[in-house]
Parts: sequence; structure tokens; C-alpha cells
Amino acid sequence: MVTEEQLSALDLTIWLGSTDHAANAAYTNQSTISRRNQKVLKQFEIQLKRSESTLVVCGDLQLLDLERQVHQLVRLRHRKRLRIQAPFWLQKNIEIDLPEGWTMNPVRDDFSCADPITLLREHVLDACLATPTQLPRERDDLIVVELHQRPINLCLLNQSGHSQNELKDHFRWSLENNNLELKLMPFLPTSCLERSKAWIEELTSNGQRNRNEAMALRTSQHSGQSFAVSYLTPEMRMAQAMPWEVDDHFEPYPYIEHLVVLAKHANEPSILALMEDLEQQIGN
Repeated sequence: MVTEEQLSALDLTIWLGSTDHAANAAYTNQSTISRRNQKVLKQFEIQLKRSESTLVVCGDLQLLDLERQVHQLVRLRHRKRLRIQAPFWLQKNIEIDLPEGWTMNPVRDDFSCADPITLLREHVLDACLATPTQLPRERDDLIVVELHQRPINLCLLNQSGHSQNELKDHFRWSLENNNLELKLMPFLPTSCLERSKAWIEELTSNGQRNRNEAMALRTSQHSGQSFAVSYLTPEMRMAQAMPWEVDDHFEPYPYIEHLVVLAKHANEPSILALMEDLEQQIGN
């Protein structure tokens, strides 16, 4: 009902968040993407709307879904223009060599895909690398492959180049005075940011402060300036230039990187090739 270029324009716009980014990915211009989008929206009598930071289509989506399934099968069988969503921190730290026909989202430290699983189920994406917070409870329609496990550490921002004692002394004072500032990395998806907020609330609660009274840290006096902390894996720390230092007094949280594909496509040669390559490059 619509051409590959037209539907691809709309799906790239939804995936990457704007017609400008879709145009860059499709090697065309923003006005062309907009025209193609309008043709698809008009054909299926649907609307493209923004919900917070995410673009979504609204209306009766049954015919659009069927059309997307047809186009996806063409991509899979011909190994062309296949789409995988990958997080910024992996793109920055690992030179991922994708099999024939696969493309990733551009490397942007200000971009995160809020819900790649929904885009996978809607046939906008053909595969995705998802965080634990993005995995749904019900996943019978999905194949989830664990690639690697990493620690999520409490990290202290050492912007002024303090010594270890000075840094930890300032952190202790800020913790006791409820003056910690949670630094939220823009490349982390919303679900990860919400999890970090829950952890910092736990950290600053009375029970958490009491539990950490045994920490061997010197007392100190500091001004009322806030102290920045964040929860990051080693790859997340290395993906940006801010001088984070791990606080080893706190037990890290576990983090698992997952490759997710639709179960009904798990035996497609293009999907099998992707699984094999990513397990070799990322899995350990």
C-alpha cells in the first residue's frame, strides 16, 4: 500500500526521534522525509504525535502493522536495511561489526531509545540491545539472549581532582546531610534513570545512612554545595569524559546486556548471523 521508502521514512522518524535524524540515516533531506511521512499517515488515516520525548502513531493501526510485517520480512529475507538499536556506551567502547544488511542507530550521547521492545514488537526495529529495566514481564513472543554481565557501581564525580580521602570525606558529609545530587546521563533510557532515582532514595534514607556508619571515613566540614553521584557500569563510565571514581564501599548492582529479537523470526538466517556475531563481540 506504501513504498519501502515511504514507510522507512516514518519508522526512522519514530525510532530516531525527528525528521532531521531520519533524513541523515536515509541519506536524504528533512523535507523529503516529511513528505514521505505524510503519504503514509494519509494512506492509513493515522496521526503522528509526540508524547513527552517520544514520537508515536495514533489511530487504527491494524493495517499499518500488517504493512510493517510485510516490509520486515522483505528486509529479513533480502538482508537489506535491517535495524538494530544499540546503546551509546557500547557503540563508544566496542567496534561492533554487524553482519551484512544490518545498521545501527547513529552514535549520539544525547539520545536514548526509551522503549526498544515496543518498537521491535511493532516491526519498526528488527533487533535491539535492551537494558534489564526495558525487558517486559511477558516475553513469550521474544527471544532474549544474555550477552554479558557488568557491575553497576556508585560513582563519585571528582571534578576538582581531589585526593581519595578528600573526595570520600566530601561524599560522606553530603550523604549525612542529604546533599547528594544524582547526575543523570542523557544517553541512559528513562527506565534506567528511574531505577537510579530509586537507588539514590534508598541510599539517602535513614536506614541506608545508619548501615553505612561503619565506613572508615574522616569527619569534615563542607559548604552547602551538592555532591554529584551516578550509577554506571564500566562501559558507561568510559563512554563519557566526566571524571567518575567508583566507591568500593557499596555493593554494586548487577547489569546484564540483552539482545532481543522476535521469536517468530529467530530462525531467519539474518537473525542467526546477528546473534552469532554479537555473542562473539560482546558476550563474555
